[in-house]
Amino acid sequence: MRSANQTNLKSLMVLIVLFVVLSPLHSSAQKVSIQFDKYHGYTETVHYLERISKAFPDITELVEIGKSNMGRPIWVLVVSNMHNGVTLDRFVELRNMRKEGVNNVKPMKSYQGKPGHWICGSTHGNEFTGTEVCLYIIDRLITGYGSESEIKKLVDHHTFYICPVLNPDGVFNSVEKGKAQRANSQNKDDDRDGKTNEDGPDDLNGDGFITSFRYPDPQGRYVIDDQDSRLMTRLGDHEETDRMRYSVIREDTDNDKDGRRGEDPEDGVDINRNFPEGWFKENGLPGGQGKYPTSTPEAHAVAEFFTNHRNIIMAQFYHTSGGFTFRPMGTAPHTKMHPMDVAVFDLIMGKKYLEIIGDEIPEAWQNPESLDRFKTELKEKSKNKYAAMRGYELPRGWRVSYNESRDRRYSYGMATDWAYMQYGMYSITTELWNFRKDIPDFPEIKDTGRSSDSWRALLKYQDEKYDGKFFVPWKQYIHPELGEGEIGGWIPIYRNNAFPGKPLVQVCEKHWKFEHFRASLMPRIEITDVQTRVLFSTDNARTASVFRQGNHVSIEKGEPKGKFRIIEISATIENKGKLATHLARGSELSGNREDVVWLIGDRDKVTFIQGTPFQKLGVLAGTMDIPGYNERTTPSSPSSRSRAMRRFYRTQYYPREWRPESEEFQQEPEASRPKRNVKWLIKVQGNTPLKIIATSQKGGTQMAEVPIK
Repeated sequence: MRSANQTNLKSLMVLIVLFVVLSPLHSSAQKVSIQFDKYHGYTETVHYLERISKAFPDITELVEIGKSNMGRPIWVLVVSNMHNGVTLDRFVELRNMRKEGVNNVKPMKSYQGKPGHWICGSTHGNEFTGTEVCLYIIDRLITGYGSESEIKKLVDHHTFYICPVLNPDGVFNSVEKGKAQRANSQNKDDDRDGKTNEDGPDDLNGDGFITSFRYPDPQGRYVIDDQDSRLMTRLGDHEETDRMRYSVIREDTDNDKDGRRGEDPEDGVDINRNFPEGWFKENGLPGGQGKYPTSTPEAHAVAEFFTNHRNIIMAQFYHTSGGFTFRPMGTAPHTKMHPMDVAVFDLIMGKKYLEIIGDEIPEAWQNPESLDRFKTELKEKSKNKYAAMRGYELPRGWRVSYNESRDRRYSYGMATDWAYMQYGMYSITTELWNFRKDIPDFPEIKDTGRSSDSWRALLKYQDEKYDGKFFVPWKQYIHPELGEGEIGGWIPIYRNNAFPGKPLVQVCEKHWKFEHFRASLMPRIEITDVQTRVLFSTDNARTASVFRQGNHVSIEKGEPKGKFRIIEISATIENKGKLATHLARGSELSGNREDVVWLIGDRDKVTFIQGTPFQKLGVLAGTMDIPGYNERTTPSSPSSRSRAMRRFYRTQYYPREWRPESEEFQQEPEASRPKRNVKWLIKVQGNTPLKIIATSQKGGTQMAEVPIK
């Protein structure tokens, strides 16, 4: 009886041990739960990131990439399997070390040898729905790693760099302090009165919120809504009315008594106007914000991080609101983009995005084989010349910020254009939150050209679902400068961000699905079919000396050197990912390089007879056919000299415009294939081990041992 009990006890202990060993991530995930029934702001976001990185050291690393002007760290959570992945610097020894006492370049992290995916939120501090989506994506990756095979595969083979709060000061002021702030913070005396940041928005009635002040004004542009007196309706530019006019301002007063309100707040530079791409105007004068490109610590931190992490091929910059995505370009027209990139953005990513958010997909995207017909039709009926070039008008949900109808740029120095043009990333900016679509069962509103009906419905929704706590009822107040009026209105943090709870989760889930899809497109380098053949072998090799006297040559045997072999090695390098290892012009960009394969061995014991230690592979195509893209109508790759000259003489950051009629074409360019066969003929001394290293900046690095038979 005692023996049976002992057997049962042992069986129970084995089951417990197996459960603990096989599901450590799942059990830990329960300890770092996160809810989306409120906004987390900067403080709680950092606390969550710290807890996640401590609970899951095997698949996360928390990295500080910079600090804001107010000293708040900018954090990136790296999500990847920390126990796999290789980088080239582990195998290629530096022969020319730096001077004594000067530190060498830090070794790369293992996750830098995998395709990278950047996701960030809150470039604008008052647009923190993106922070919540980032946290949601982190939660899905972490909790899914131990239970969902697809997510485990993503985390094992890719690297996610997730920065939930790019603008720490803006988010802290917007959420924690309740003062909506779009830009970053600066310690600056804007009004030159000898004081810093002393005249920002004020909570006049002391209710804890910075809302609005409405007051009668004969020149005002607003009237009280005729159906809901809480709402203010904006009049048209030349619209007449017999009703009382109002002006509406942010709750504020003249703190320094200089006759102006809010002229010296804490907010400073719009970070999304501070990136290098298109920062200058065509005349060479500054166009973007800041003293110079990346003058803000936030933009500088991202630029430095991207420079040191060239494995990033996907990038997402979350903003709010509207419920649509901007793909490049905004600082330049359609002709600055390569047609293959356009096809990937629109007919692959854009099509999937519209499917996820429930928007209608353009007919041309559903029938890319008929693009020539669509182009012909648009040339006759569309005033948009860029639409005619593509064969379709861009839909509302997937668009460019460049004003194509007026042929005019949207702005200067934007992150998405910069990441695409200077680093070769599939970068996009998503404007999160369209309450008409993102709120479950939201009433259908007829489009009358005015937004009043939608705002009435939204106000009613928050009355019913949130007890009206997102809107402060108007109450009389005598303003010290403007006289009688009323304070009230939308609480700023809810005004343009996804409502917490089900609406926010709905937004998060949609965009998690889309970034999951984009991650599944990334390239993936593999080494296959490694074969070796020993052509000659000897165990008694000797050195020899050659002497020549006149017409006579003599050879004398030297010291024995032991075993030598002559070996032929071949391998196939494949890209098994769906997209190519670079965007169309990606390998031409400064800092980027083509894919390479190395044969690594002891340099003093390996002699290359045919082939060199490394061989260039070009750019390996992906396994996916690009819809609507025809390689036969693509410019041939320029020579390395012409690329260098173009880069040197280019006055703008942009490559030259794509003009098919002025280019030479090639039927099957070398870069169009997903496989490369490589071969070496080497002389090897002794039994020195050999390795093949296939390395692609954005397709990953793989190592294979070379078996010698």
